[in-house]
Amino acid sequence: MVNPVGSGTSANGTSDTDSASQASLRQKDFLRLMVAQVKNQDPLSPSANGEFLSQLAQFSTNDGINNMQASIEKLATSLQSNQALQASALVGRQVMIDGDKMSLGSEGGTKASFNMVAGLSNLKASIYSESGELIKTISIGQPALGNQDVSWDGTNEKNERVAAGKYKIEVSGLYNGKEATVNTTISANVDSVTLGQNGEGLKLNVAGVGSITLDKVKQISV
Repeated sequence: MVNPVGSGTSANGTSDTDSASQASLRQKDFLRLMVAQVKNQDPLSPSANGEFLSQLAQFSTNDGINNMQASIEKLATSLQSNQALQASALVGRQVMIDGDKMSLGSEGGTKASFNMVAGLSNLKASIYSESGELIKTISIGQPALGNQDVSWDGTNEKNERVAAGKYKIEVSGLYNGKEATVNTTISANVDSVTLGQNGEGLKLNVAGVGSITLDKVKQISV
């Protein structure tokens, strides 16, 4: 009998042990070999129809799995291309991500956000230089519950414009009478997109932050 998924002997008596040859066997080749097998079978001990059907079903299953794998690969490629196209639209735009490092340009300001919860009071935002020098303190007071924005215009306590660069923001206040620091999300510019390779997903290259995955983005500025 011809075995399309294992070792066996073909109709011309050649041993079929090469796995690459088995993998390249197509349905018409299988049917041709099966017909040759029927012609050359022992008439005193004919093979049952069920054996032929079993072999054909076995081959069809194997062929179906190969086709399914090819379809999945095509789908994965299509999804990756679609994701890359969507991510490329983010280049040059502002996104909100978890963090406390702010990037200030030569013009305009920047902002951060935090989640206001019950029990917090006397909130303020402190802006620090990379060296740790306090640049400015912004009073926030007692905002409503939920997500709140903190904007910094890029000036110091004397309302003088500071140099463009990286700064740190720290939002703090009193929580049940004790000093507490609140987690923040910061606004940053998407400089470029890196396509995933070797199993890695697509990444956004964010100014002042580095490479991040799309799931790290909390909000996209319109």
